[in-house]
Amino acid sequence: MAIDGHLSTSKRCPDLADLPAATGKTGWPWTEQSVALPDRMPDGSPWPLITVVTPSFRQAQFLEETIRSVLLQGYPNLEYIVIDGGSTDGSVEIIQKYSAWISEWVSEKDRGQSHAINKGFARATGDIIAWVNSDDTYEPNALAAAAHAFHENPECAVVYADGIWTNEQGLHEQILKTGPLDAHKLLTDDTFVIPQPTVFMRRPALEAVGGLDESLHMAMDLDLWVKLALRYQLHYIEGQPLATLRLHASQKTQTRLLEDRLDSLTVIQRAMRDPRCPAATSSIGSQAVARLMLDAAEIYLSERHDRQNALRYFLGALSYRPLGTIQRSLIRLALRSYWAIIPPALQAQIRRIRGTETGALSALRY
Repeated sequence: MAIDGHLSTSKRCPDLADLPAATGKTGWPWTEQSVALPDRMPDGSPWPLITVVTPSFRQAQFLEETIRSVLLQGYPNLEYIVIDGGSTDGSVEIIQKYSAWISEWVSEKDRGQSHAINKGFARATGDIIAWVNSDDTYEPNALAAAAHAFHENPECAVVYADGIWTNEQGLHEQILKTGPLDAHKLLTDDTFVIPQPTVFMRRPALEAVGGLDESLHMAMDLDLWVKLALRYQLHYIEGQPLATLRLHASQKTQTRLLEDRLDSLTVIQRAMRDPRCPAATSSIGSQAVARLMLDAAEIYLSERHDRQNALRYFLGALSYRPLGTIQRSLIRLALRSYWAIIPPALQAQIRRIRGTETGALSALRY
């Protein structure tokens, strides 16, 4: 059974005193709020309407923190949409607790995260669109930073920034540093990724590329960034992390590594076939394809004990980069041979990196 609620399209963010009191929690976004912005931008123009979508499914333990981090932005023109997948873990009760400040929400069965986010996009009326998952949070004044960046860079369709890795309790662990990116770097450079919850997009650009590909469940964000970057300019907001990304045992990137690699493979191969993709990018991109195939082959063999698919992807990697594939296979074999003497703390760090990186980054980094 679907449950939904709808209020006015947009409104000023509430003050801390307006929201339900935090119980036993302190700091942002429990007992702290962003600086409230004036009704108009410094040049007198109205603040653009920003729509934030939160998809959620059985994330009650994190959802309230996410909601508060959106509502306490102090932003004068917010449309907030929550799309829940029919959770029965207390999520609906949390949403209802904050429903007076949520523009629209629904709790009903969906076809997965990409479908839920697209449902939110379809309801959005903002000039600027973003989504923040129900286990991540915005940092204070993130919406103001995005609005200013668009105002100062009217040629750009996307703005993004650094992120912050947090642990399951929400404590900051390290900065997820990014930098200036375009389609070529997204597909070929192992230096940077785009932290998903820091991304804000102009609605016409998002609509032009068709939103998220609902057949993808792991690399749908990478696919969207690439589609946008092949058509539009991206702008990096330097020096101000806009969001946190929470590391916890139940998140998809920790438990569905093979699907992540296969999704990323689909994204990169599709981008290389796009007529907008420069020839130089396609050539270097073949290295990423080979590495993703080699990753998939190893996972099929070591975790799935599926020799047929392991051989299939290994031969595919050889067809793209014969010498590089053989070299990397030998290096990985040598590393596995010495794995037992690597200190446990370093082993854990390596596993975490492999489980939380996006497919394109992990495919390129050795």
